[in-house]
Amino acid sequence: MCSDNNNESGRPVTPSEEDCCHSGCDPCIFDVHKRLLEEYERKEKQNVQMQKRKNILNLISYENFIVVKIEETSQCYILLSLKYQDNSSNTDRKIIVDPGQHVMLHLCGITKPFTPIFLTADTIEFLIRLYPNGEFSKNLRNIKIGDIIRIRGPYGNFKYEYNSFETIVMLSMGSGITAVYPIAKSIIDNEFEETKIHLIGGFQNILQIPLKKELQLLSDYWNFRCTLHISQLENGFPSIHGINIKSGRIDKESVCEILEDQMTNTTLILICGTRQFNSSVEQWARSMDYTHIHVFE
Repeated sequence: MCSDNNNESGRPVTPSEEDCCHSGCDPCIFDVHKRLLEEYERKEKQNVQMQKRKNILNLISYENFIVVKIEETSQCYILLSLKYQDNSSNTDRKIIVDPGQHVMLHLCGITKPFTPIFLTADTIEFLIRLYPNGEFSKNLRNIKIGDIIRIRGPYGNFKYEYNSFETIVMLSMGSGITAVYPIAKSIIDNEFEETKIHLIGGFQNILQIPLKKELQLLSDYWNFRCTLHISQLENGFPSIHGINIKSGRIDKESVCEILEDQMTNTTLILICGTRQFNSSVEQWARSMDYTHIHVFE
């Protein structure tokens, strides 16, 4: 298995057949290698100085991580913490995943993409929704502390520049909140940021809402607000400090209501949910002349 994305010359190392899990991953390591090689050759022709970030994670091969914590956080969701198995050989390496990027988790022959919600130099944490009939979910239900899960990445082309927008509207459905939450937190944690954030999430019921405490903490800041749409509300509107609860799904009317008071040229819209949700919300936003839109697939 390759231990680094590049060799000493900077040229991307060609993955072996053993590096591929042959389960139809997107992206496949051979596709990633092709892209990295094209980028390397382009920069070499242009005499561009290439700097390597010493990342524990690897784009074209897996690294082993140990399960150190499994915790049920809400209905259908678990918090999974993984620690890099061995960092003793190179202590200046660390986990590098930019907000909005995702990695591939490989367990029992199945690979799935997930966005980390928290990380340290050698630990990475995920909020994962468990589906009743999902094969990967079945495997996760059977893991225990000390088991190995393999990770490669990070992937994703979303890049956010400091104070580049006045407002960011984040529209998510279900587990899609895990893609936008790290971006929101990174902005709120930056004391020099003046960007205002409105995070809107859609859930079936109150019990399925993950990250309640984390969203409440962000809501204490002047430039963050959160609205959650609950499609099945029972016994009236619950009170969650700092969070606005609305009954019903995120639909065209609610999206238009949110966006009608924003400036189209200074507002960024981030979308993450099901394919149908992503397509519909993007279409509604574009019909209102918004052009700064990023969809997390």
